[in-house]
Amino acid sequence: MPLALSAPATLTGVGSVPGTSVTEWAHRIADQLPELPHVPELPERGPGADMIGRTLGLLSDLAPDFSAATTVTGWELTTATRDMRRARSLLAEDLDAVEQAWHGHTGMAKQQLAGPYTIAAAVERKGRRLLADPGLVRDLVLAWREMAAAHRHDLQRRLPAQWVLQMDEPSLPAVVAGSVRTISGMSAYPSIEPDLDLGAELIHCCAADVPLTRMRGVGGLLFDLSLHDQDADDQLAELSTGGTVLGFGVSPVAGSVRRVLEFFDRTGLRPAPMLVTPVCGMVADYRPWRPVVVDLNERLS
Repeated sequence: MPLALSAPATLTGVGSVPGTSVTEWAHRIADQLPELPHVPELPERGPGADMIGRTLGLLSDLAPDFSAATTVTGWELTTATRDMRRARSLLAEDLDAVEQAWHGHTGMAKQQLAGPYTIAAAVERKGRRLLADPGLVRDLVLAWREMAAAHRHDLQRRLPAQWVLQMDEPSLPAVVAGSVRTISGMSAYPSIEPDLDLGAELIHCCAADVPLTRMRGVGGLLFDLSLHDQDADDQLAELSTGGTVLGFGVSPVAGSVRRVLEFFDRTGLRPAPMLVTPVCGMVADYRPWRPVVVDLNERLS
């Protein structure tokens, strides 16, 4: 689904919020982010509520080979299913709260899921990251695509909104560069050429050195503006002219509006509809970003 943004700048969240009350956050997000609310992630509830665990729970329901359990170092593939059942239960709780709090909302709404390459860089099997097995990574990518389609159907069943899937890929630059270290730290896993056409409208990568040349054709790219210097202008401009919606992660401080406008001045692009988000990390209140968006809309209207 194309990102049908009506205003020059639209505010949305990245995902994670503090606390343990999803009901409170579902209402707060509906109030503070009415144009594009997102399903909240509350990782402080423990394993299964985190980005990786939530997505593994959905994956393992369709592809049991990707069932995982928590270890002292993170997540590891296993035949046990207790942690996966907990992850699915927590997500069902989140979606129940969203369904109730957002009742009647027919505009855009967003769900975030950890992308397959970040999962492959984080999850272990027999003491090695999944990246060690290219065949397993291919299976993971195929399962992710199937999972995304099934989850979109479930979201639509719960709430007839214009659902947008966000694929969180903070590890993508390292995976593409072949710089993900092995458990021992003595070497790195080989680079992988990613397939990003997996059914998600948005890709979010808050790391530096986003592989922009691989982003051609994606519906939207969310990135941290402070991590990208002017050397990336040409590639970002190429994405924008190709139809990719740019999502600028900024801080709600003086200068944010100027930095976004300077990007358009440097590139000569006509400001197209854009997304504005906080930078990565938990956000306790989205209201400080509202003046940034209001200012951008006033200047660009």
